[in-house]
Amino acid sequence: MLKLEVSSMIRTLDFVCSECGEHFTPGEKLYYRDNYMNNSIRDTKFICPACIAKWQKKWHIKSAIFNEQDYVLTVDLELEDGTVYNDMDCTPIDETETVVLGEDVPVEAQQELYKIYAAWDRERKAHYLKDCIFKDEFMRTSFTCETYSGEKFEDIAFRVTMRGELQTEKPVPDYIKVQILEAYKLYEEQNADYPEAAPEEEDLDELVKQIKSKQGE
Repeated sequence: MLKLEVSSMIRTLDFVCSECGEHFTPGEKLYYRDNYMNNSIRDTKFICPACIAKWQKKWHIKSAIFNEQDYVLTVDLELEDGTVYNDMDCTPIDETETVVLGEDVPVEAQQELYKIYAAWDRERKAHYLKDCIFKDEFMRTSFTCETYSGEKFEDIAFRVTMRGELQTEKPVPDYIKVQILEAYKLYEEQNADYPEAAPEEEDLDELVKQIKSKQGE
């Protein structure tokens, strides 16, 4: 039985820009739009060097304002040519030091955005608690904490009022109080879920003696 072997075939392909519709000659790099659905090279949407240069020139960032709400990060952008984008979803990628948008953006612009994002992120985290430790003692509860900027508060006694307000023995900034209050609520919930073993009878007697001693002072 005779077998026919199908050899590869040489074909031609015209380079036509999918943006401007003009024929072009590729340079060292060939740009194309990847929609992840092309089954043939003939379906590829090529982009000419002139349109790429125009695209890169357009993405010169004048200002960028980041905002995070409900764990969703967005950015308001203004380009040098006056173009404005509001509430664009974005994702910072620390490994590549870029910010990816829901829009085709040159790598250089992604890198510039990351620099702006990193500065914004450092500033907003300056007052955020990095560590917080609570300590329960007899008739005294205290906290020791540190912010991302290195601001420290050590062994600060506090109490929570009936109105849910935090009172401290030493002055503490309001932005710290708010976070301490939230952290303490979680701390109490965890203790309620995993209560410590009941004290021995001797310990209870000692507690009663201490309370009576305090009352007699």
